[in-house]
Amino acid sequence: MIDHATSLDARAIALRASAAIAPAFPLDQSVAVNPWWPQRQQSIQQTFAEQAVLSGITGLMPKSYYRNHWQQQIQPAHLTQAIAEAQSPLSQTQLVDELQQSDSELSMRWKTLALMMDEANPSPQGHSWAQEVVQQVSQFIALYHQYPERFEADGKNGEHLYQSWLEVVSRDKGIKTLLGVDLLRYFRALPGDIDGLFNEVTTHWQATWAHQAGAEASVRATLQQLSGWAGWQAWLDWQATLAHKTAKVPHVLGLAAILLAWDTVLMQWLEQQHAAVAEKLQQQLQQQAVNIEAAYALAKQQLAPLWLWQRAFELSVQTPWLQQVNAVTPAAQLARPELQAIFCIDVRSEPMRRALEAQSDKIETLGFAGFFGIPIAYQNNDGSILRPQLPGLLAPNLVAKQTQKRPERIFRLTQLGWQNSLEKPSSNLGMVEAGGLLKLISLFQRVVLQHGTDNPVNRDLRHNQQWLLTRAQQPLTVSEKAELAASILKAMGIAPRLAKTVLLTGHGSQTCNNHTASSLDCGACGGQTGEVNVKVLAELLNDQDVRTAMAAFDVAVPSDTTFYAAMHNTTTDEFTVFNAPNAPWRDWLYAASLQARMNRGAQFDAPHINATQASRFFKGRATNWAQMRPEWGLCNNAAVFIAPRNLTRQLDFAGRAFLHEYHVSQDPEFSQLEKILTAPLLVMNWINLQYYASVTAPEKYGSGNKLLHNVVGGHIGVFEGNGGDLRIGLSQQSVHDGKQYRHQPIRLSAYIQAPKQALAAIIARQPDVAALLDNQWLFLYQLDEQQQLWRYQQGEWLAQ
Repeated sequence: MIDHATSLDARAIALRASAAIAPAFPLDQSVAVNPWWPQRQQSIQQTFAEQAVLSGITGLMPKSYYRNHWQQQIQPAHLTQAIAEAQSPLSQTQLVDELQQSDSELSMRWKTLALMMDEANPSPQGHSWAQEVVQQVSQFIALYHQYPERFEADGKNGEHLYQSWLEVVSRDKGIKTLLGVDLLRYFRALPGDIDGLFNEVTTHWQATWAHQAGAEASVRATLQQLSGWAGWQAWLDWQATLAHKTAKVPHVLGLAAILLAWDTVLMQWLEQQHAAVAEKLQQQLQQQAVNIEAAYALAKQQLAPLWLWQRAFELSVQTPWLQQVNAVTPAAQLARPELQAIFCIDVRSEPMRRALEAQSDKIETLGFAGFFGIPIAYQNNDGSILRPQLPGLLAPNLVAKQTQKRPERIFRLTQLGWQNSLEKPSSNLGMVEAGGLLKLISLFQRVVLQHGTDNPVNRDLRHNQQWLLTRAQQPLTVSEKAELAASILKAMGIAPRLAKTVLLTGHGSQTCNNHTASSLDCGACGGQTGEVNVKVLAELLNDQDVRTAMAAFDVAVPSDTTFYAAMHNTTTDEFTVFNAPNAPWRDWLYAASLQARMNRGAQFDAPHINATQASRFFKGRATNWAQMRPEWGLCNNAAVFIAPRNLTRQLDFAGRAFLHEYHVSQDPEFSQLEKILTAPLLVMNWINLQYYASVTAPEKYGSGNKLLHNVVGGHIGVFEGNGGDLRIGLSQQSVHDGKQYRHQPIRLSAYIQAPKQALAAIIARQPDVAALLDNQWLFLYQLDEQQQLWRYQQGEWLAQ
């Protein structure tokens, strides 16, 4: 027995364990999230070792995956370089020999009390203790958030969650039916407040936890039972923090309290009914806690060979790009292009940009964050909808309000009301009976005519031509608008040489019957399309009063320059330009769409389709309500280039690279560079590691089979089947085509054309950027004036 455990505090430990949970955004604003974001301050190898022990998920691909790529994509030179970078004592021969063996189990896998009880003391009914804990808590939380009025839960915190659960579980006779034991008197004896609960947990578990590391591991492993719901609770806390309304008791802490209460009840029942089993399991739990640091170290050692293969795999992608960038001759920059098109940095924009540039050497395309630098929330005319249109890392400080009333609004409300009625148990059967015949019309349209569907909110805003920008409910002044517009043009890098025609091109997807549709829209717009952002910015930049006022901010817009809001449909590769004149450049857009569609045919085993076939093919995918893979989204993303477009214009990245415009000559103080590294780069890291996690750890960070999804709470998330944990991340169909993975799990590489000194200074000032780089969550390559590439590693620059 370790006697120094008396200093442990269950509440403080639960707070630290809860802080390791990344937010999981709801379906209607599906922002990609790096699931290991809260652990960025430690190395990725250490984080994955801890995760392997606590949840059994390594975060790396099985040996068979690397074996299939060995000497196909991974070459001996890549493996040699990976060994050298890691300064590993293992030889290439040893690694190749070890790769031929089957995957081995980790020496230690943490077991919760419920898992131990399944092995040592099965319930009288034969039902799993661990499954019952997950099912009971998961179903309760779904009910709590789907019907908050029943619990008076709006705006509540973790304390209210715990108290509401305690009220429900204390009367839940179904537990006895499933397990064959009556636990109600134990639940009823639990403290009614969360502080009292943590005091009881401290008293009951401190000896078993042994020490601080063991206690924290125990609570983290407990939360891993419901990591999906923990992510949702973390999102509630994330939103509260952005709104400067941090709860006294975080929502995640409430979930931790519930799970610890279950452990306490189970152990109390064991102590009274099966004392010998209770003593044995307490010893096993304590032994786990005592040895946790050694278990982490051993797991890290066991995973080391796989890490070398993972790095070799990444080098097999990075090395060809390094060679191409070294050898490329930058294209000449146009003095004044005839057409400039600014796209989102999204990887799906890269093939379309190449297709558009191929139409004429008078065209210039640029990459910029898809929310176009406007930190807005969209508000409809009557104020009933307020929707963020910016990255999930940020909070909006402006509101863009729709100023024109539309008769279609009644149809939007009708459609939303119909949908809500169908989802409510109290009315869904009656709605089906009452509206069955009417529903035949929409069924005919979907099945036979394949009209597809449209987001009623997006349809409501589509024809709006004027916008009111407000801050703190006050309209922006002309000077404030000019300052905002000037800063955006400077950040884009086009302020000195604007074309006559400038397309501000947002993007969005087109899918049908797809509850995960927002994951295919613009992540920089909070999982929405970029339509609002480009329309607002175009109106701002075309305003003559704003243009005149921009002179005070050292920006001049030529009188013959016109900005147009445009949209790129990433599913069909169609262009829509709002209020477009009948101009020759529209033919370029049409031709680019045709070319992009034909090039994308190879993604769907249709590499030789002609223009007409391609148009029908992708339109069919967008409007088919049985289509589970309308497009591949950001699959295979692997790199970001932060540099002038003329450097990369000659290169084909096959839709794998984010492209962000940056001109060091226009940024003498490197302030724009710092903004790129602290906002867009972090968003790209989130996207990259969400796709990575959905492939390498689909059981924990993927949402499973889309065919089995049941939507929870209308927008919260999905169950796979009728229960279990809330599933987060991307579905199997989003990353796998039924034969193979369409996304290669590669950590993001950033290639930046900027001075080493400027980059080093920013890294030193920005702890999040430094953590991601120093702990190998992403890689940084610097491109100097001679196009020599240097890799950043722990404060040093290594020639490549």
